[in-house]
This record gives sequence, structure tokens and C-alpha cells, in this order.
Amino acid sequence: MFAIICRRKLTIPLQNCIFIRPQFYPPILAKKSFSSSDVHTDDPKQSFTISYLINSCGLSSNDAVSTSKKVCIKSPENPDAVLQLLSKYGFTNAHIPKLVVRWPQVLVACPDKTLSPKLEFFCSFGVPVAILAQKLSLYPLILQRSLENYLIPSYNYLKSLVQSDEKVVSVFRRAPRAFAHGWQREISTNIAVMRERGVPESSIVSLVVYQPSLIILGKNRLSDYMDRAVEMGFDKSKIVFIHALQVFGDMSESTLKRKMEVYGKCGWSESDITGAFLRFPLCMTISEKKIIANMDFLVNEVGCKPGDVAQSPVLLGLNLDKRMRPRWLVVRILKTKKLLKKTNSFTTLFKMSEEIFLKNYIMRYQEVIPQLLDFYQGKLSLHELVDS
Repeated sequence: MFAIICRRKLTIPLQNCIFIRPQFYPPILAKKSFSSSDVHTDDPKQSFTISYLINSCGLSSNDAVSTSKKVCIKSPENPDAVLQLLSKYGFTNAHIPKLVVRWPQVLVACPDKTLSPKLEFFCSFGVPVAILAQKLSLYPLILQRSLENYLIPSYNYLKSLVQSDEKVVSVFRRAPRAFAHGWQREISTNIAVMRERGVPESSIVSLVVYQPSLIILGKNRLSDYMDRAVEMGFDKSKIVFIHALQVFGDMSESTLKRKMEVYGKCGWSESDITGAFLRFPLCMTISEKKIIANMDFLVNEVGCKPGDVAQSPVLLGLNLDKRMRPRWLVVRILKTKKLLKKTNSFTTLFKMSEEIFLKNYIMRYQEVIPQLLDFYQGKLSLHELVDS
């Protein structure tokens, strides 16, 4: 089954707009010192465009020259209004150059009729302006789409699927390009295939919300991932099936193989690796550094066998310094003072919620060891606790 995991390579018209010249210069970027002689050009219009791109939009000289071949700025009125509008919606000095290089025509778009309604639309269902600016500067094709014929229908389709604006925002954060390419067109076929294969609706929604890039893959590629997961033994009715698809979609074949080699060096057998992957596929997405550190702690400090950790691979994804080690030290202190008559397994100890751990291992012994909570929270050293 080890071989199955790594068996194959997965690879509005402008003339209709009315512009009002602002009373102050709106661009949010600090002006640079530039003259037409800095960049050689015999075209005065291009010279003005280059100057504006550098001084007002923050482009480098090279980017400005290249971009000036795609857009012509005759006067600053409309670009000024555009930059002022973008500033209102969270676009900063870091966003403006990226946006303009990717979509130079934004500077000649109508701010009131073309841009403002779309920006307001995304804000209306909860997209924070900081996220909006970050994503749109990278995927400006979204702003080029029709609001009524494209963006609103795409939102309605997605909302009907995931059932909340909060989840729609989550999808926008993770896969903004999907809003540029269209949800209805791209994912309806994949969703239909998953439904036909018996994947429950809750799992489909989870995939759309937390791994939306997978759902816009070509049908054949997603089907291939599903076939691999089924062949390995994943139950399509369980959420781990979706996690397996996520691993196949996110990781190259070489990266997946290298991660398995790391686990092998940590003492896992081939069956351990396969079993751990079936229990917790996301164990393959944990960084090599974290795997080694957590395995070292669990084996050399807690006393677990490597195979025991393979039975609970979720432990490798937990925070070592903020969760596992502090909890383990608390248990050792309580054992030293003979306050613990019965202890949970190491798996239960590290996996239990913070609320339950505090109740069972901290608050219960507050009168006997008043500073135990401070120690657990890192406000007190072990030496200070022992001497108190």
C-alpha cells in the first residue's frame, strides 16, 4: 500500500462617466523624483504615462515602461479618482503597484460605475478590506468581471452550497481566483461527480470551504485523486477521504515520498506509515522540522515507541512548546508530589481540550500548588516553582 501512495505523478463606457477632480492629490504613495529624461521616449503621451506610473503608482522604471505600452494616461483626473477609491477600500503602497502591473487598465476604468459597485459588493458579505485589497491586487481579473452577470450569480451559487457568508469569505481567502473563473461553470461538474460517487454533502462543503482549489481542478484530475484514495482504503463517507484528496492535490510526488522517508528515519515501518496516513492523512503536510521535534519529544521524553505514535499521528501536528511539553511537565510535577492516582494515556493527555486539561490537571490542585497555573502558562520556571 505504501507504493499506492506514491505510485504516479500528479501535475460601463468611459465616456459616460463624470469625473470630479479632487481637491487634494489622492494617490496614497509618496511621490518620487522623476523626469521624462530618466526614461528615453520620444512620445510625450507615453512620457506622461511613465511619469504617472512611477510617481503616483509606485512602479519601478522598468515596470512603468512596460506598463505604459498597455495603457495611455492622458490626464491625471481619472487615475487620481481610481487611486482615491482604491485607498478607501484598503489598497496600500504594497498593493497598488501589483494591481497596476497586472491590470494597467484599472487606471482608466470608471471608478463610480465599474469599480466601486464591485468593491462594495465584496464588502457587503463580509470580506475585510485588507483581504480584499490583498487578493484583488493579485487576481484583478475579478474586477473585470460583470457584477450582475458574473460575480453576483457566482456568489449566490456558492452561498447556496456552503450556507453562510462567513464560509463564502473563507473560500475567497483561500481561492480568490475561483471568483475570476466562475464557480457555477468550474465546480458544478466536480460536485456532481462527488455526489454520484457517494461523497456526503458535509464533506463536499468542507472541501469547498477549506480546500477550494481542489474543487476547480479538471474533472479527470480530481477523479484520479478520488480513485487513489478509494484504492488505498479511505472511506468516502468520512472526512479523512477529503483530507487524502487535499494531500494528493497539495503535494508533489517527490515531496510526498521525501516526507515518508522522514517518518522512516524516525522509526516508522512501512506499515506504520501507511496506517498513519489512513488515520490522519494531513500528517504528510507537517513540516520535517516539526515531525522530528515532536517525535524526539514523544519518544525520548515521554517514552513512547515510534509505532505507538503512528497509532495517533495527530500528535505530530500539535504545538510542542505551547501544548505538549507544558502538559507533560505538569503531569510530572503532580506525580512527583504523589497527587495523581490515575493518569490518562499520553494520547488523551495531549489531545484533550484546553478547558478539560485546566479543570482536571490545574484547577483541581490549585490549593496544593497555587503557582501551577503560572508555571503551565510559562510565567514561572520549574526552578521557581520547586522553590516556592
